[in-house]
Amino acid sequence: MMKHFIKVAMLLCVVAVLLSVLSFKTTQAKAAPSGGEVLQNGFISSTCGKWGVVPSPNSNIVPDGLSGVAAVSASDVWAVGGSGSQLGGGQTLIEHWDGAHWQIVTSPSPGSMYNRLNGVTALSVADAWAVGYFVSPTGITQTLIEYWNGKQWSVVKSPSPGSINNELFSVAATSASDVWAVGFVTNSTSGQTSVDQTLIEHWNGSNWSVVKSPSPGSSSDHLSAVAAVSASDVWAVGDRNTLSQTLIEHWNGSNWSVVSSPNPGSGGVLEAVAAVSAGDVWATGYYTNSNSIQTLVEHWNGTSWQVVKSPNVGTAPALWAVTAVSANDVWAVGSYNNSNNVFQTLTEQWNGKQWSIVASSSPGSFNNQLLGVAAVSSSDVWAVGHADSNTLIENYHC
Repeated sequence: MMKHFIKVAMLLCVVAVLLSVLSFKTTQAKAAPSGGEVLQNGFISSTCGKWGVVPSPNSNIVPDGLSGVAAVSASDVWAVGGSGSQLGGGQTLIEHWDGAHWQIVTSPSPGSMYNRLNGVTALSVADAWAVGYFVSPTGITQTLIEYWNGKQWSVVKSPSPGSINNELFSVAATSASDVWAVGFVTNSTSGQTSVDQTLIEHWNGSNWSVVKSPSPGSSSDHLSAVAAVSASDVWAVGDRNTLSQTLIEHWNGSNWSVVSSPNPGSGGVLEAVAAVSAGDVWATGYYTNSNSIQTLVEHWNGTSWQVVKSPNVGTAPALWAVTAVSANDVWAVGSYNNSNNVFQTLTEQWNGKQWSIVASSSPGSFNNQLLGVAAVSSSDVWAVGHADSNTLIENYHC
């Protein structure tokens, strides 16, 4: 059976085990009217210093959701995700912000059964990459990489070395000829046991190829995110041994190696990474502690990774994405479960001294999650995800 290492599904699985009292409604329900402030075609002064929902389109296939976002400028932002059920017919979804409104941009969906884009990065108005996966007619997931040349999105051939699953979750670039994508592959051993291993692929300006990467876990290794400081300084984060330990890997220009990272509680998972400089890198996710889930933030100071205290609210809080504007301005976004068993959006900011929660909107009636975040500047930050079965885009603007 296919294993889709999807962020939302993974957390819900953990919650089901640790918090069995939770009950989740069907994801086919329509989103309720927004409970937060909505920004209409631009921005209004009353939203300065606040997060507000920006109207975003949905396809004609439900559910719709966005997983990644990348910003070129205040009038050029990309968001990617998918529409439709994993049971069949799911299509890629790409949306673009032109400075006034979000629009769906046509994107390929090569798989006959299911297609999804998880991450996006943009170098310029005519140079952007999106990564994810599609499902072949035989039920095997294949890597999916798409490229924007300024006029259209097209599929670029990419390796799928796994015999069962090949999935990409994040992409980062230092130049037009230096792009990295990370995820995982699943292979069957001689005993017919499925083993997940890290997957890292690189674009050299001409083609994508697999680059050897460590898989230190005995049973399950995944990479969820990648961030590039330079051509010889790239970070990838994830988890190993079936969600029991954090996993951080580093590229030094020649090879990838595992870098020691903290594991608070009974085990941690890192879902996102962002770099300010070679000596200032952030990773976020969550960890389990007894019968609870807590946010997890780790920081690289140039010498070692250390846990940095981060706020928690509700139950099962997790930070799915992070972006860095400067050493004193870092944003992390995610979700938490409130007392009514309704997942709410979660946004936190680092001001150079501490992390604090910043209020954000949760327009859905039962499931609101922010899965991607990107900053144009300190006063223009975008976050994307889903509200029930609809796309959700929020903007912090001043």
